[in-house]
Amino acid sequence: MGIIYVGILFCAIAFAMVVIYICFVLKRVSNTMGTLGETLDEVGKKMQHVTPQLLKTIRETDKLIDDVDDKLKATDSVFDSIENAGVSLQSFNQVYAHSAKQLSDEQFQKKTKPFVESMKWSEAALYLYSKWKKDKPAKTNNRTDVNQTEKEG
Repeated sequence: MGIIYVGILFCAIAFAMVVIYICFVLKRVSNTMGTLGETLDEVGKKMQHVTPQLLKTIRETDKLIDDVDDKLKATDSVFDSIENAGVSLQSFNQVYAHSAKQLSDEQFQKKTKPFVESMKWSEAALYLYSKWKKDKPAKTNNRTDVNQTEKEG
């Protein structure tokens, strides 16, 4: 019978060791949960501080997006006008190409001669005007110099 009591004693000692080990594990889990609770409290406080700023930023971003959208809508008419001008230019080029195919070189030169002549005359007039403008200040400066020498003398 003594062996049975010794076996029961060993079982009781083993059970006590398991209970002690479980107590240590539960104590560590308890400490970890306490630390986790403190961390979550700090995060909550920081979120209370950050949340209003984040909401303000989101509202400003929403206003900015609306403003950009309005400005993009305002430019739609400009791009539509550019598209229409491109279509018109393309149509003009097609008509010109069609007309140019039908005209001979001699007829083409005959029809463009007045434009070429007007360009030549406008260049000549521009050249004379610039020459006249360049010479005009020099003549006025000479007259001023003559007037000053007369006053001094």
